[in-house]
Amino acid sequence: MERYGEVWYEDIGRDYFNQEYWYLLVSVIVRYWRGELMNVGAACACMKTGSMRTREARLRRLLNARWIEKSKSAPDRRQTCVLPTADMQRIVGAHLRRSLIEAARFAREADILDAVEPLISSLETNGGALNETHLLPWAEFLVEYTDDWNATFDNRFHTEEYWHPFVHCLLAFWEGRPLTIGEACQTMRTGSNRTRESRVAIAMMRDLLVKRKTETDLRTLLVLPAPSLERCLVAHFDRTLEQLGCLLRHLLTRGRADWPAETP
Repeated sequence: MERYGEVWYEDIGRDYFNQEYWYLLVSVIVRYWRGELMNVGAACACMKTGSMRTREARLRRLLNARWIEKSKSAPDRRQTCVLPTADMQRIVGAHLRRSLIEAARFAREADILDAVEPLISSLETNGGALNETHLLPWAEFLVEYTDDWNATFDNRFHTEEYWHPFVHCLLAFWEGRPLTIGEACQTMRTGSNRTRESRVAIAMMRDLLVKRKTETDLRTLLVLPAPSLERCLVAHFDRTLEQLGCLLRHLLTRGRADWPAETP
């Protein structure tokens, strides 16, 4: 999942490397591929944080950059809908295709699923023809992943702000090299130093992270995952792996009819 974030940054760029733009771009394209209309209100509602004015400003930024466009809906001309432009479909579609290929390769390397080569080959060669059959289920899986994360923590610790410190503190703890408070703050991608430190402090108040002095240097404070956080993350990622396996098996079965016949 961390690699997915890196792929998003590489494909979409720094200007939109933000969880709110992720929700907006992916939600708009999912609804478009489903053949559903998404009005301006629903586009703003799909974001998780920010006032209505802030959400509308993000939407206007994408409109000005011609990532999305407005259109009057056919059933009700009083409503304004948002649609992805051809450029946005190309960019976000290419990102979803690339990230799905990487997920399939990960599943093979982690022994989650064998024989994924036909799926990878199909994704690499069929281009936009697989938007609805392969990329839509993958995009929906990603949205469900973020929903599962937020539900795990009762919508108190949204994905971007807390995902990195929670996960990296757990990994470092498992490796026997707990992070210092400074290192935990550096795992985050956004926010000033004060903002990052406040996030760690809030997680400690919620008994998800705990601090401990080192045995060799009492001035250095380490950040460890509380047992409750470890249980939550293990359960969350266990569900993620199971759902990823189900999705890839579904895509393998769904696309089999479109694959070329094997040469005897």
